[in-house]
Amino acid sequence: MLLKRQSKAGILLYALFMSAIFVLLLQFYLNRVVAMERQQQSQLSASRAYLMAEVTKELAKDDSGELVFKEGLARYKQEKEQLQVSIHLEQGDEYSYRFQQRAPAKLPEEKRESSTEK
Repeated sequence: MLLKRQSKAGILLYALFMSAIFVLLLQFYLNRVVAMERQQQSQLSASRAYLMAEVTKELAKDDSGELVFKEGLARYKQEKEQLQVSIHLEQGDEYSYRFQQRAPAKLPEEKRESSTEK
């Protein structure tokens, strides 16, 4: 009878030990899945913000202003030869970008004269 009690206790301890290992592995796996999802959401937000900044760069005509997008708000300001763009997404994330402004292409003297003569 004593042997039966000891074997039942051993089986119970073994089952408890195996379930604890399974729970730890499951917890590790779930934490990795949640971390990957957060990273993916962060990358998606950063991509949206950069796309909004690129569109703002193309549409910016004044020294400063703002554009409203479906995903958030873009504010821009011309500083010397740089365009400072700050993006505020609806989720509360903020991103800031600086773009070099391209100088307008200058035509050579010959082509300028020929285009004004026409």
